[in-house]
Amino acid sequence: MAFVDPDGTELTETATMEGHVIHEVRGGNGFGYDPMFVPDEQDGSLTSAEMSSEAKDAISHRGKAVRAIVPAVIAHLNGSRSEQGEG
Repeated sequence: MAFVDPDGTELTETATMEGHVIHEVRGGNGFGYDPMFVPDEQDGSLTSAEMSSEAKDAISHRGKAVRAIVPAVIAHLNGSRSEQGEG
């Protein structure tokens, strides 16, 4: 996940979702590799496409990266406002 402010500040976060690929297609909630990818960080052996959107977001690399970067973006934006005499 990346955030770039017009002032030139660049913030990035990376995350992973470990798991394994199976040789069958299961589920309809997702795209790409989701029907064949079984995440390790879950109870059971559901593919990403069999998981609810909420359950998948809780462990997905995208969800983790967004949750990790948000505090840094907020801190940056609050710092920028303080430096400009706002807030």
